[in-house]
Amino acid sequence: MRKRGIAHLYRRVSGTAMKIVKTFYRIYLRRSALEASKRFYLDLQGLQRPHHEFHYQAHRLDIVAIGNVLLIAGDAADTARFEPTRLTCLVDDLDALRAYFLDAGVRIVDEIKTVPSGRNLRALNPDGTLVEYVQHSEEFKRTMSDNAYD
Repeated sequence: MRKRGIAHLYRRVSGTAMKIVKTFYRIYLRRSALEASKRFYLDLQGLQRPHHEFHYQAHRLDIVAIGNVLLIAGDAADTARFEPTRLTCLVDDLDALRAYFLDAGVRIVDEIKTVPSGRNLRALNPDGTLVEYVQHSEEFKRTMSDNAYD
C-alpha cells in the first residue's frame, strides 16, 4: 500500500485541506562561506539567481534558498540556536497544520510567529526531527523568483 503524506492525514481528521508545498534541507555556514556556497548550488542546479534571499535582522542571519537547499549564514553564536532544526517545510496553510499537530499530539516547540518571509512555527516530529514549518506572505512571494516553488 502506498504511503500518504501529512496533508492526506489532516484532511481525513478534520476535513480541511493543507499541503506541504516544498521542503528545504538546511545548511548552516559562516557568512564568509556564503558567496562560494551560493555559486556552487546555483551552478549545480543551472540557476541564475536564488529563489529568495534575505537578511533576518533579528537573528543576524543571511538566508538564501536555492532549489531545495536553504543556506543559513551567520556567526557561530547566531546560528547555534537554529542548528538543531534540520528541515524547513513550506506549507500553504500554517493554521491548518497547527490544528493537525494539536489533534495528532505533535509537540509544537515554537508557536506561530511572524518572520521576514511570513509566519512560522517549529515542531518536534514523532521521529525526533525538529522542523520549521513556514507559510510565505503574499508580500514575500512577490520578491521571489518565478520558479521559486519548482
